[in-house]
Amino acid sequence: MEATASRFVSLLALCLLASMALMLGYYGPVELAVGPGCSRLVQASSVFVQGIKVSVDAGSQGSGGDLVLHGLPVAPPLDVPTEWPEARRVVVPANSHRQWTYFLNKGARLQAAYSVKSEDGVPHPLCIIIAQGESFMRWAEMPSLQNSTLFWRLVQGNGTIEQTVNLSSEYYIAVRNLNDHHDTTVQLEFRIRTLLYNTSGADYRCSPGPAGHGLCTYRLPFLGRNVAVLSSGHEERLNSDAQHVKLSYEPRWTVYVVGSVVLALVLLLLYEILDLLFGPCTGGGGGADRRRPLLEDKEDDAASLGSSYDSVSHDGSDDREPEGRGEGGGGCVLCCDAPKDCFFLPCGHSATCYACGARIVEENGGCPFCRRKLKKVRRIFAV
Repeated sequence: MEATASRFVSLLALCLLASMALMLGYYGPVELAVGPGCSRLVQASSVFVQGIKVSVDAGSQGSGGDLVLHGLPVAPPLDVPTEWPEARRVVVPANSHRQWTYFLNKGARLQAAYSVKSEDGVPHPLCIIIAQGESFMRWAEMPSLQNSTLFWRLVQGNGTIEQTVNLSSEYYIAVRNLNDHHDTTVQLEFRIRTLLYNTSGADYRCSPGPAGHGLCTYRLPFLGRNVAVLSSGHEERLNSDAQHVKLSYEPRWTVYVVGSVVLALVLLLLYEILDLLFGPCTGGGGGADRRRPLLEDKEDDAASLGSSYDSVSHDGSDDREPEGRGEGGGGCVLCCDAPKDCFFLPCGHSATCYACGARIVEENGGCPFCRRKLKKVRRIFAV
């Protein structure tokens, strides 16, 4: 009983650790980019999550009231086209970069017209990158991320670039000044066409920006199919360093706790069944006999010796004793006091002193080595 309780506690601890990994890993808090024109679908299992939370730091810049968390009973269609222009004039310091992050849905198209001018009048090329992700620095430091690059080109003077997005994700447009000594001014005019989720059927709306409450929580019904959409307007023109909100999931604690207990019980039951069917030594079936002690309390070795000696056969056919000390010599494996001075029939193993061996035969026990049923015990005499 104690062994079963110990196994259950161990399995329960393992299941709770797995629940914590799911809670803090897959459903852990993340920061999301919500640049202009963001329309991001947020989905979570209502079995494990009871609420979707979106919060904005009160000191963050550019997080206006047009950032809205929508709650819907089902995933909405992605069928609302939108388009907006942005004009930016920036000075890129020597050996530095500027970037703008957007969340664009599948099918979005980005057009950028550029005009590059050097501070000293000498033309210096800039590098324009359009890539999937959040940070140009990660792109520059980890070459393995460069396979997510959609566009990369050295530009100078005037020109236009276009790029189509085939996967809903976060993207950034970065301008890198490769010159080590001179700043460069670039005039950029973006025109972005994308599709937004249709949130007209939303049953929940909340703005976590400064105009709202700073925190929005959308409650999910148990076993429901509800989703959330995080959207932002494109009139605000958020700065690239203030385009993040914190998304977190409120766990459904009852499911985690009850599920861990049930899973631990199922694993324990499965273990007991496998142990009964395929346990060692007996090959299955005799689980209770296998766990029964070979001997009860050894109170009177002398009495046991006399009774057992009378109970076994001493016919002349077995008077010849084997030479040596049995299975490699040594002490009795049961009492650990006396030397091995007997062997069992019919298996022939020597494992105990004669007193312990006689007690095993009396109680219809099995050989400590092979568990074979014993018929007789014979003393070993050393000469």
